[in-house]
Amino acid sequence: MTLTLFYYIIVNMANAYETLGVNRNASESDIKKAYKKLASKHHPDRGGDTAKFQEIQAAYDTLSDPMKRQQHDNPNPFGGFHRGDPNGSHFEFHFGGGGPEDIFEQFFRGGRNPFQQQRQVRRNKDLRVSILVSLASTLDDQIKKISVQTTKHDRFTIDVSIPKGVTNGTTIKFSGKGDNMFDTLPKGDLYVIVNVEEDPNFFVQGTTLIHQINIDCFEAIAGCEKEVTGIDGKVFKVKIPKGCQFGQKFGLAGQGLYFMNSSRRGDLVVDVNIQIPILNEDEITAIKNIRHGL
Repeated sequence: MTLTLFYYIIVNMANAYETLGVNRNASESDIKKAYKKLASKHHPDRGGDTAKFQEIQAAYDTLSDPMKRQQHDNPNPFGGFHRGDPNGSHFEFHFGGGGPEDIFEQFFRGGRNPFQQQRQVRRNKDLRVSILVSLASTLDDQIKKISVQTTKHDRFTIDVSIPKGVTNGTTIKFSGKGDNMFDTLPKGDLYVIVNVEEDPNFFVQGTTLIHQINIDCFEAIAGCEKEVTGIDGKVFKVKIPKGCQFGQKFGLAGQGLYFMNSSRRGDLVVDVNIQIPILNEDEITAIKNIRHGL
């Protein structure tokens, strides 16, 4: 094992904050916000660089996990590595005995495991890939074919079975389908993160879909009937009663999203928004006369 490899590993450990563009005191919320922004910018499905995207995923994986973040912030497995300043701009290496060659000889060939307290199995790193699906597509089981690239630039495709009712952020694990940087170590795992695209016509609240319709004040006073299109394209007629108030809601049972891996379905809720039209003077006078005559 060479000093170059040792330097490669240490530098990669130290660069997770730099990769996401946050400081070492960043909160979980700041880290997640930075990750989402970068992941969206560099996603391969949107023309981004796959290697860069995987680097961002790896950095987020490290900093979003409290134990991994602690190990990242205190990388002292050999008792001789010290960080110079809070920004990680200076490093010192102190080796006792045979130097980095012997340290890695022990680490990778069955010697004392510096991470023994955490009982970690030595293997290649995990890979994370995000895929985007539409809200309407979650009404059915679906299969997505994705392309994955390893650190060694090996590329392979895999079919991802996405269950009906999948929710945003659902993660699907493929054991042994991760990175293969080190030939002597087992492959890592592959995690596929499903992101559900927002639909401008619906607000999602669990399995409930909320759809807003607009009526004018005259329709609210006299009552009316409105057509509403569901997430699956079905058209429903919603009867608005006389004297409808702002924010009044009407439910369509079983027309929402599915519970994952279930035939149960949430509801579609119609939220009424009353709009006040701008009238001319004659119309305002007529309304005042009607009001006074009541």
